[in-house]
Amino acid sequence: MDDPLEEQFTSAYTFLNNHPEINLSNEIKLKLYGYYKVVTTGKVDTAKPSLWEIRARAKWDAWKEVENTPTEEAMQMYVEIVEKANVGWNRDQLDDIAIEDETKEKNKENTQQERMKYVSTMSYEEEEDDDDENDIFSCTKKGDTAAVNKILDSGEIDVNAKDDQGLTLLHWASDRGYLEIVKLLIEKGADVNILSDEEKETPLHYSCISEHLDCARYLYHHGANSLIKNSEDLIAFDYCDAQFKEEVIKE
Repeated sequence: MDDPLEEQFTSAYTFLNNHPEINLSNEIKLKLYGYYKVVTTGKVDTAKPSLWEIRARAKWDAWKEVENTPTEEAMQMYVEIVEKANVGWNRDQLDDIAIEDETKEKNKENTQQERMKYVSTMSYEEEEDDDDENDIFSCTKKGDTAAVNKILDSGEIDVNAKDDQGLTLLHWASDRGYLEIVKLLIEKGADVNILSDEEKETPLHYSCISEHLDCARYLYHHGANSLIKNSEDLIAFDYCDAQFKEEVIKE
């Protein structure tokens, strides 16, 4: 490997991968993950995860925060973070890594996946959705429009009913970015300004927080009141930038 910085970067993340007993704080892991993704992928190329996907959202935010960092600078930052963490690695004592070794080359993809798995490990547990096909909240979270429609047509549940987290179907659909379900629920009489029990937020709050432009625009143009404040005295548009707001409100 000709580039000393690239060699240091490779050595640093390989060292972490080979020493799973190292206990880094979540803050450091997130920083490492963000810079790792910039080096290996570049700018964020995936949609922002739901509010309830805590681990995935934290990782996405960490990546998004540094996505404009030049590749070389990202490698440098990664190396410095590992070195300052005092985990037994420093750039002057690089591990003997045969990157060009034929065996490692054949398993390159698997190796990279294992490295990323380590540096992105968080103490959070992702919430797993209920797979009950007869549960309308589960179907909404999975984006199953047909199933949601079928259950609503059965008349077995109020379209504005809340789950044990104090959220309605429209909150969930808005949070996940399922525009077709948002349309269906509103057509079935869902209250676009209904508040969540705990944070006192509307579905528009959720779509703005999760940056689902299509859902936010549809809600706004179908009666959502953008001036409603939540328990923190914030309106939905306080959670997005000016460009997002402009796109939402324009005809």
